[in-house]
Amino acid sequence: MPVADILSLALAIGFPLLATLAARRRWVPEWSSSIVLCYGLGILVANLHLWNVNGDLMEALAGGSMLIGLPLLLFSVRIPDLVRYGRPMLFSFFLCCLAGVCCTGLTGLLLQDEVGNGWQIAGMLTGLYTGGTPNVQAIGIALQAPPEYVVLIQAADVLLGGSYLLGLVTFLPTLYAKFFRPTPGREDGSDDVQDTLHETASWNMRLKQLGLSLLVTGGAFLLSWLMTGQWFSPTALILFVTTLSLVLTATPVVHRIGNAYPLGEYFVLIFCVALGLLADFRQLANDGLELLYFSAVALVATTLLHLVLAKLFRVDRDTVILSSVAAFYGPVFVVQVATALRNHRLLASGIAVSLLGFAVGNYLGIGLAYTLRWLTIG
Repeated sequence: MPVADILSLALAIGFPLLATLAARRRWVPEWSSSIVLCYGLGILVANLHLWNVNGDLMEALAGGSMLIGLPLLLFSVRIPDLVRYGRPMLFSFFLCCLAGVCCTGLTGLLLQDEVGNGWQIAGMLTGLYTGGTPNVQAIGIALQAPPEYVVLIQAADVLLGGSYLLGLVTFLPTLYAKFFRPTPGREDGSDDVQDTLHETASWNMRLKQLGLSLLVTGGAFLLSWLMTGQWFSPTALILFVTTLSLVLTATPVVHRIGNAYPLGEYFVLIFCVALGLLADFRQLANDGLELLYFSAVALVATTLLHLVLAKLFRVDRDTVILSSVAAFYGPVFVVQVATALRNHRLLASGIAVSLLGFAVGNYLGIGLAYTLRWLTIG
């Protein structure tokens, strides 16, 4: 194997461990994350041309890591928690998903002549606004979108989404308090819910988690062949992986393997490094500006529509903020923003809906993308 390939594999497999440590010990700014670090390092190596990157190898690594990591993330979904910990959060999350679908869809229709493959971008952004980065990656694979699209969407999200997140932990809560009713029964005490998100598991348990994930992925390949006649049909694979994983969450099997979220996050970070290594921004400058414009319009419209709907239905301030964080950024950031709001009572419901978003976003994003393709291309 060429030395350049060994370096690429070592970076993709090893650096996520360091990035995870940095994020958990808060060595990075509030708006950043281990995902940003992994994308950033991959992009830096690619654009400095430190070594020749094998594009086929990195695409295979990215696709494989996502197919293994997605079930592990979905194993953490606990539907009963949504009922137990708070229907208002689930309702506000639904409003945010509705806003995301409507606004990204309309943006795709309005900008179809200005942005190439707008249906793919709209589908990935829908996933981003209903579950965060893992959905962008999974939907990108399902739609067979160019790898650079996923990287550019993440770059736009770091700039635009990071700015909004910074506002949510600084001045925006005070501003929102002028428009939304106070959150009833706010508590300033802490809760151990955030600790369960990164509970460590024994190596024996991790092997069981990995084995179950591989079993789900293998089942998805088999179903893809039975339903489509193709072993590798990206759209079918992602939908079957999502569905099989959710079915398993309703059985005792998933509860016996412990918390699979950290292992799933690790595979997602491998995806991020591998995809970052494929991004040469000098070749993507023109497309990047168009996509940044597309993302800005979709994000602003989604945020405003969610706020308007939440106001109409009298959702309280903290629920509005945390449901949007759950949809846009994922469970790790729910913990950070809840801490900034000094409201740990909503942590359980916020984390629960953000994990649910991993599943919902795949269906919504893929469905919207093909609907737009039918409307705009025929």
